Amino acid sequence: MTKSVFIAGDWGSTNLGLDLCLLGSGQSTEVLASLSGPGVSGVKSDFEAVLFDLIGDWLEQYGRVPVILSGAVGSNIGWHEVTYLDCPASPEQISNGTTKFTVRGLDIWILSGLKTRTGLGAPDMMRGEELQLLGWMLEREEHSEQIVVLPGTHNKWAVVAEGQVQTFVTAFTGELYSLLEKHSILITQPLADNFSADYFMQGVELSRTLQAGQLLNALFTVRSRQIEGTLDAEHGASYLSGLLVGSDIVGSLGLLKNGTDSVDKIVLIGDSILVQAYQLALESMSIESHICDSNQIAICGYQAIYKNLYKPLDREKS
Repeated sequence: MTKSVFIAGDWGSTNLGLDLCLLGSGQSTEVLASLSGPGVSGVKSDFEAVLFDLIGDWLEQYGRVPVILSGAVGSNIGWHEVTYLDCPASPEQISNGTTKFTVRGLDIWILSGLKTRTGLGAPDMMRGEELQLLGWMLEREEHSEQIVVLPGTHNKWAVVAEGQVQTFVTAFTGELYSLLEKHSILITQPLADNFSADYFMQGVELSRTLQAGQLLNALFTVRSRQIEGTLDAEHGASYLSGLLVGSDIVGSLGLLKNGTDSVDKIVLIGDSILVQAYQLALESMSIESHICDSNQIAICGYQAIYKNLYKPLDREKS
C-alpha cells in the first residue's frame, strides 16, 4: 500500500464525490483525480459494487489505498451505520471518530456524524458537514465564537466556540424547495434558468414580516401573484427561494441566537449559487458574511483524518 495516497469522498444522500489524494512531503494534499457517482438514495443496497466500479482504475495504479468516507453512507440508509458524536465536539474528537471495515482487502473508514439537542427540545444530527467544519476549524487562526452555515439539501447552522462545535440546527430548506419546485403548482420554470435577485429579495423581505406559522400562507403568494400578474412565471422560483431562504435565516438564528439583531457576522461554506443567495439575503439584514470554498476545506479535513490514522504507523516504520 502506498501510504501517502488515499481516497476521500463525501457520499451524501443525493451525490457521491470521490477524490484521489496525495499527501506530499510538505504535508499538503494534492487532488490527483476526481470522480462522481450516485448518492445513497440512488444506490439501494450494492454500495460495494458502486464504489469498486468507480475506483477500480485508481486501485490498479496505486494498490490498496485507504478510503475515507463521510456523509449519509454512514447513516441508517447507508452502507454501514456508524454512531454520532455528541456536541460539543473538538477537531480531535471529530478526526478520531471513524469506524473501519474491510472489503476486498481494502480498508474503508466512515466518519461519525454529530448530534445535539436544539431549542425545540428535539434531537438534531449531521452527517458530512462535520467534515467541512473540521477542515474549517483546522484552518482557523482565532477562536472567538462564530456561526458557520452550510447551505444545501438540509442546511446546517453551527455555533463554533472555544475550538469546538458547540451546537447546531438543521433547516429543511433545500429539500422543501425541491419538493415545491417539482411537485406543486407554484413553479413552472426552474430556478437555474431564470434567477432574479430582485424577485429573490422580494421573497426575503416578505419572510421578515411573517409571524410564527405564517410561512404556509406566504407560500401560496407564489401562485396568487402569478395569477394576479404581479409575478411572472419565470421569476416564481426566485421569489419562492427568497421566501424559504429568508425564513431559514430568521428561524435558525432565532433558535441559536434569539434573532437576527444579535448577529453581525456569519461564515458560509460552499461554492454554489445557493451560497451567494444566502450572502445576498444576509446582507439585506445587515449581517456580514464570508464565503469559504467547500472543496478546499473538505480536503483539509480528510487530510487530518488520514494523518491521524496512518502517519503514526509511517513514523513507527521509519
